[in-house]
Amino acid sequence: MKLFSELPPHCIVLLEDVDAAGMGHRDDFDTDQENKASSAVTLSGLPNVLDGVSSQEGWVLVMTTNHIEHLDEALIRSGRADKKVHFQRADKISSQLFHTVFKQTPDHKESKHEFSDEMIERHADDFASKVPDQVFSPAEVLSSLLEQKNSPFGAVTGVEN
Repeated sequence: MKLFSELPPHCIVLLEDVDAAGMGHRDDFDTDQENKASSAVTLSGLPNVLDGVSSQEGWVLVMTTNHIEHLDEALIRSGRADKKVHFQRADKISSQLFHTVFKQTPDHKESKHEFSDEMIERHADDFASKVPDQVFSPAEVLSSLLEQKNSPFGAVTGVEN
């Protein structure tokens, strides 16, 4: 917890993948001595940082996890975790992502790849209809689009494969 004592009074702290950093259920701590010894952040120490005597007003703490079900309820209860944001798999956002990649702003209309708004709209609808709901993350969809960033048609045909 030394890290937290050295933070400025107003800051944003990001703890990524807390489930993988030895911050799981209490039972996990009793059985995984090696992980416990190598982790500088402990289940008993972090709650004190969040709302105990060593807590600091003015900090924004962001924790990420791929497996919230692996975290101890004491760590993520109301009062410690004020807001939980669940990022789901892509659904109808695929069309919006297509627009983000291919729709041109007035500043970029003179580039060598000029696509009409009507063509983008048609391909966006085709693309979104071919991306299965709740299978891919928005980042995976965006990555696929960026691989075809010079070809809206290529993006549509690529999603079929």
